[in-house]
Amino acid sequence: MTTPQWGYERADCIGEHALALFLDDMERVVDHYATLDGEQIETRVFQAQAAANKLLKAYANNARKTTAFDGQFIDIKAFSDPSGKTQFVPIFSTGLKQKLMALLQRSDQTTRH
Repeated sequence: MTTPQWGYERADCIGEHALALFLDDMERVVDHYATLDGEQIETRVFQAQAAANKLLKAYANNARKTTAFDGQFIDIKAFSDPSGKTQFVPIFSTGLKQKLMALLQRSDQTTRH
């Protein structure tokens, strides 16, 4: 079984596309730690936070033609949904959130045509 490539490792990790790849990778990180068995929730949040920090740094170092990741941060929070299932949520710094929102708005506009 092969592990999927991280977005920051891809040749097309450029400009706004790097942000889209980052969102996919962040989902992969939070899903992994939210469903990890055998660990206490606090341990999983700590591990997810470390992985998110590493991921953000990798994008800051490897994404080309964008500064969206420079000087930004992510906080990982955990909560239980009404069914009792643990959910992990990334809280993005203001600068990163603004870049991601702009990307989503442009994406939304292109799908409406």
